[in-house]
Amino acid sequence: MKRKYVLWLLVIFIILTCGMVYWFYFAPPAAFPDKGKIKNILMDPHNGIDIAEVQDTIFLDDKHVYIPFTTKTESHGISLWEWKKHKWQLSSFSTGSMPFIWKIDSDDPATHIIMWNFHPENNVDYLKFFLIKERGYSITEGKHQYGPGVQMDFRVNSGGLSYGYSPIPSEWQEYMKAENKLMKAMKPNPFFGDLFPPAQYYFGWQSISKDGTVEFPSIPDINGFGSGGQSTENLRFLNENDVY
Repeated sequence: MKRKYVLWLLVIFIILTCGMVYWFYFAPPAAFPDKGKIKNILMDPHNGIDIAEVQDTIFLDDKHVYIPFTTKTESHGISLWEWKKHKWQLSSFSTGSMPFIWKIDSDDPATHIIMWNFHPENNVDYLKFFLIKERGYSITEGKHQYGPGVQMDFRVNSGGLSYGYSPIPSEWQEYMKAENKLMKAMKPNPFFGDLFPPAQYYFGWQSISKDGTVEFPSIPDINGFGSGGQSTENLRFLNENDVY
């Protein structure tokens, strides 16, 4: 009898544990907070943001949301939100003028999304984004390898809005998957190391003004700041002589 009682307790414990794990990690997301609640979270003293307006609420999927905003000092910012551990959490934010990539799944380039938010007085006509790998030469475990340069780009029109986003193109995704696989295969033996490590690709951007010139969006002339983690990556601003 006692053994049967213990078995029932064990079954109940397992059911409750599974239920809690499902509720905590796998339950469907709750309704997203309204703009007032979002504004209050962003204006938390630890974040140091004086919000003027929450511009939009953009669902990238059911668990990831992009919210552009403006501040009372005329900065235009980006905030990223995730449904995690059974609640909506502020994952990252920035008030700088640099677009960045949100790598929702760091191992899957199909989930990598470029985001931006510029002051409208910057006169941006369209944006160009680049994936670049410099020509390289490496020696790994005594093997000499030469890598040709790569440059890929695509254009995004502003659409009359200060903010926007774009998934990276499918061509980039295929290249990144192949390149990441190659880099893992070239990982040097820890006992021998490598003399010159192989070059890795990076991301860049340009803003093109309405007169057709490459121009960094410098309005307002205020240094940006932000808080992020390994899931975001800034893009390099590229001058005309940085690309071909």
